[in-house]
Amino acid sequence: MAVQIIDLLTGWFESKPLVMVTFPDGYGSAVNASRHGLNRFTHVEKHGWLKEIKPPTLCLIEMPEGSSSSFYVGVVKSKAAVATFDSRVTFTTLKPLNITSFSGLPDSLDDKQMQTLLRGKLSNRGFAAVLSPRLSESIVSSLSRDPLNKKSIESAAYQIPRLRKATIPEWEQFNAIKTAMTAFGLNSSDRARTLEISEGSDSTLNFLDVDDSPLNAQEAASVLEDNVIGADASVIPGFELEKKLVTGKAVFTNDDERLVVYTANRGPLEKMLGVDLIYINETVGSSIMVQYKMLSFEVDPSSAKSDWVFRPDKQFDDELERMKLPPLSEDTEGYRMHDSPFFLKFVRRKGDGETHASFILSLAHLKSYLESPKSKGLRGGVRVSFDGLEGVYLREADLLGMIRSGYAGTYRNQTKALIPIIKAVSEGNRALVLAWQKRVQHAEKPVS
Repeated sequence: MAVQIIDLLTGWFESKPLVMVTFPDGYGSAVNASRHGLNRFTHVEKHGWLKEIKPPTLCLIEMPEGSSSSFYVGVVKSKAAVATFDSRVTFTTLKPLNITSFSGLPDSLDDKQMQTLLRGKLSNRGFAAVLSPRLSESIVSSLSRDPLNKKSIESAAYQIPRLRKATIPEWEQFNAIKTAMTAFGLNSSDRARTLEISEGSDSTLNFLDVDDSPLNAQEAASVLEDNVIGADASVIPGFELEKKLVTGKAVFTNDDERLVVYTANRGPLEKMLGVDLIYINETVGSSIMVQYKMLSFEVDPSSAKSDWVFRPDKQFDDELERMKLPPLSEDTEGYRMHDSPFFLKFVRRKGDGETHASFILSLAHLKSYLESPKSKGLRGGVRVSFDGLEGVYLREADLLGMIRSGYAGTYRNQTKALIPIIKAVSEGNRALVLAWQKRVQHAEKPVS
């Protein structure tokens, strides 16, 4: 029997226990009227009330409204000091709980000792109370007897990074996002300046944190200009994607440049075949497209040698055939060491959930390799593998360097040729990550 995500919370609570939070009267109405509502909001409190919270983890939330209260389960996503005496906590993914009060929770617990411990916590708490691992487990077990509560807890817990092992499509999409961030000069832990996630989205942009400091006028205008989530027709400069396909958008800033990362898909995540990353570096005028393929572990029975192998099939052949750009009708501008945008990233299927060994091939190199004797197995089958390539491939850092420098990818006047490719990807059953790097246009300062 497969392990359910709710069963994984027992181990999680050992280091990151459950948190109970009570907000001031009327706070819920204000949150619901805010930009992201219950899906994402921040709260500033004194360090002392927050010092024991160890995000990310589950939280139970009470929001009083006059004589009644609403109750939710959600995720305490992050915590950061924002002033000498204050910290900011980010809450996400609030889901409704079918309870009438926190004070009634102790009576629902089976263990008398846990009942006593919870009553003590409730009587001595302020804004937030951090529970023990065992008490956390006991409360979740009790709440989960109600099907509605169980569904809400599972939905919230699903959004805790690293609580569960990511599926291959999820890993691929998030890896593509992190690759885009790294190419832009960011760390994978850097905060997005703005983050827009469509309701019910399975976009792995959900795993990113966001900088909730106020936007200046120019940033606010850019958000309105680029917002593809709420638009009737979602438009990315030079490209069009149907509104239903766009699942999220994150904006990062770095000096005088801006990176906009879009995710789009069609159909449930678990039914997707893979993920594409399209990185458009408007600053240097190049575009690069990376397609992910998974390597499987194989042992040759005759030699007992092991290797990580990808075996092409008819679908793969069709995908390679579609990787073409129309010929240019005008002279190119600028220099490219390699002017094709197409690269394939071959990744070991098994890893630690964070990093998986991989190699990268240009489309031209892959085609050349598939026609060579090195791609043939002992029984004549065609394969792509670590051993077969003998170290002749790109590493992650190699590709990132070419993205930054513009040494590889399309010329400026070839960008329009990518429109049908992106459209084909977005209309298929693959997830799309589109990263758009552009120069920030600052308003001229008045001459004094």
